[in-house]
Amino acid sequence: MDRPQVKRVTPAAPVTPIDWKKPDATVLESAQAGDKPILIFFAGESEEQNSAGYMNEPSIKDLVDAKAIFVKVPYTSDKEKAPSTDSPVPVSRLLSDNPTRDYDVRSYPTFVVADKFGNEYFRIQSKKPQAKELEALFEQVAGKAEDASKKLQKHLDAANKAWGQKDRANALKSVLRVFKEGYVGLSPVEPTVRLYNEILEDARAEIKRLREANDMKGLKALKAVLRGTEAEKEVDEALAGPSNTSK
Repeated sequence: MDRPQVKRVTPAAPVTPIDWKKPDATVLESAQAGDKPILIFFAGESEEQNSAGYMNEPSIKDLVDAKAIFVKVPYTSDKEKAPSTDSPVPVSRLLSDNPTRDYDVRSYPTFVVADKFGNEYFRIQSKKPQAKELEALFEQVAGKAEDASKKLQKHLDAANKAWGQKDRANALKSVLRVFKEGYVGLSPVEPTVRLYNEILEDARAEIKRLREANDMKGLKALKAVLRGTEAEKEVDEALAGPSNTSK
């Protein structure tokens, strides 16, 4: 008598989750080395958004590392404002102590599509994106970054022109326009920071000269020019303190 055949059941393969990177310097190094955009996933508190199977569709997994670097920022309820700083020079939001705060994330899930430096260009909120949607956005990032660089370069060119004419006020205005955009890493940013430091170094020498001359009127005029920079506080100190050189 033949034995009944036993049907073998192949166990389901375990779910291999997306290799979400942490928001650290190695992410930026990888993105810049591969010239790839970054997808920043801000997960909420829900169990689903934090499960291994979330965003685990094969079509999305095919995009990981091939089309973009995938980064996940853990949920935080920390609503503390960013530490105050006198410097207007923008810093990396991705590498901050609280990317959720610095990207102004207010709903979950939120997906930020950024360039290789972490500069944001697109945002998807309160829904899980499809692979085609993400891929289309990834393909637009390079063009958006190039447009942003051109805009910054115009401000930098204006700043250099004004500074070449010893026009500190207008040079600083154009420099601060670059910083106000909030971009980091783009090609015009570093030379703008160098120019800014050069202008401030010159201004500090002027503060010293005016302070020693007890020229309060000159210091007040300089304060207006330096408003929004860390040197503004130095003018305030010069106005409040006695001169080191008596007349």
